[in-house]
Amino acid sequence: MIEDACLSKTSGPLGLDGVYADIIAPADTDFARTHVMVHGGMHTGACWLRTPDNREGWAIRLARTGDRVICVDWPGCGRSGYVPPEKLTGQLVADQIAAAVKTLKGEIILWTHSMGGAIGWRIAELLAGRLSRLIAIAPGPPGNIQPVAKLISQGPDRLTMEFSGVPLDVHPNGPVVLSHEAARAKLIGSSTQFPRQHTDSYLAGLQAVPRQLFLERINFKGQQLRMLTPNALAGTRVLIVTGDSDPDHPPAADSAIGDFLTEQGMISRFVYLPEHDITGNGHMMMLEQNSDQILDLIAVIINETQKTNTTTN
Repeated sequence: MIEDACLSKTSGPLGLDGVYADIIAPADTDFARTHVMVHGGMHTGACWLRTPDNREGWAIRLARTGDRVICVDWPGCGRSGYVPPEKLTGQLVADQIAAAVKTLKGEIILWTHSMGGAIGWRIAELLAGRLSRLIAIAPGPPGNIQPVAKLISQGPDRLTMEFSGVPLDVHPNGPVVLSHEAARAKLIGSSTQFPRQHTDSYLAGLQAVPRQLFLERINFKGQQLRMLTPNALAGTRVLIVTGDSDPDHPPAADSAIGDFLTEQGMISRFVYLPEHDITGNGHMMMLEQNSDQILDLIAVIINETQKTNTTTN
């Protein structure tokens, strides 16, 4: 994964609740800040480490700039170990990740993606006063502003919901497993930047989504996590990033998240990639062929605001 001696990589539990993480840092351990990266549904923290076409992912590239990067697996998912399904909720995921991050010292930048974004708003609230900024990549909205899920039918043995324009069955026991058709529609869609020669291997590596977490994400019966403490994150800088080929994230939807956050006192900026001459990106922009270009743009914005803060202070 790491091809030179400039970086070190360790893996294992982070904090006391067993949240598993990959930690990449400069080999001399002299880092200025820590990026904590939270994956989306059907993935693990590995999505930040490597692209399907075998290029270095955002986590490694960030570490090469001199920062420490921590890629977590949600509790109950990936390598973070088993959590009984009846206990595995978005709130538990948020609580345990936030508790793990609180054990870290220094400046913290939180990165979230998709379903991890929906949970991430609550994580950020729990970390109020610790975050210097939040980077939300095609994020799910907080339950405060998310419409309820569209129910197609309901019976004793299943719910059938609309998901990315495709009917999806949710059974009363067991996790939600997306068909390749549904996963392709949601995660790749009309993207011209996804490395399609690697589609089959990418889809084969997707994870099942715990049932309750899925129902919360689609806001079934209003179950999505909400931001509970108005103005707890007042002054925190948030960057929301969206591409032009992500069917579930039209500009109006993600800019509305920014408007809501501004109402909470946060300093929100919405970045629609085509406005920066970056086009063709779908939902998994950190895995797409122009992922380096996107990360470079985000880094420029982060550093611009960092310089502004330093000058002001």
